Amino acid sequence: MRAVPDGNGGFRHVPTPFVPVVVNGGKGKKKKAIRPPDPIVTNGDSAAEQLRLLIERVERIDVEIAEIQADRAEVLGEVKAVGFDLNAFRAIIALRKQEKHHRDEFEGLLETYRVALGLD
Repeated sequence: MRAVPDGNGGFRHVPTPFVPVVVNGGKGKKKKAIRPPDPIVTNGDSAAEQLRLLIERVERIDVEIAEIQADRAEVLGEVKAVGFDLNAFRAIIALRKQEKHHRDEFEGLLETYRVALGLD
């Protein structure tokens, strides 16, 4: 892939085709294929800079994710320390993420299965 200016101040990625090139004009025993040039080297500093910036953005996001996961673990530790049941706490969080009509449908199915199995 190579990055080419898109005319709007950004870049778009275009596949770099591999076309074998015969070095010795087709005569002789050995034929050598030449690979197309490296897009970062060809496009110079702009592609390398763009690549570096994207890598740095992903690295910053990874740090933020790790910090948020540590905060989440701390809160779950507090839940446990206060005496709440962690499984029930997580179940409530999962239920709150669902839309009400999906929750109602699931609870109806669960009740149907309980009755069918004689669990009520």
